[in-house]
Amino acid sequence: MTIQKLLHDMQMSRYRLSKISEIPWATLADIYSGKTHLSRCGAGTLSKLSKALGLSIEELLALETEPEKNTDAGQPNIKTYLETGLSESVQKAIKDYLQGEKAQVLYLDCLWNELYGAINADLWAGLITEEQASYLRVKYLGSEGKEDGIDD
Repeated sequence: MTIQKLLHDMQMSRYRLSKISEIPWATLADIYSGKTHLSRCGAGTLSKLSKALGLSIEELLALETEPEKNTDAGQPNIKTYLETGLSESVQKAIKDYLQGEKAQVLYLDCLWNELYGAINADLWAGLITEEQASYLRVKYLGSEGKEDGIDD
């Protein structure tokens, strides 16, 4: 099982896990993306994650990393092209959210909601595609969107 599947099964976003575990969201984002492997995390981080997820440290370390996407479909693994042509409101919401995350502001949940709303507003207005909206939600908010409520 992967950490992505575990969080999905627990219906928990990375933001919520960050709040529960008291681990910085950026650290969790690196773990979630595979940039940082769990075996390279410190004992404190592993202990907090273990407690928040209800797993032993051994079970936590046994989690697999997310397999790389198959490129057989002809689509690139790197999908940053989905961030082109975004409206000013989404660009501003992304910028504000990333700055808030970096500064570890207390109102990050408000910035999360602002970005989530900006993505949905542009989707509903037809300014971005469903693929773009999903990509932005996963990349910045750690959620697929529709099934993940904003009450995290």
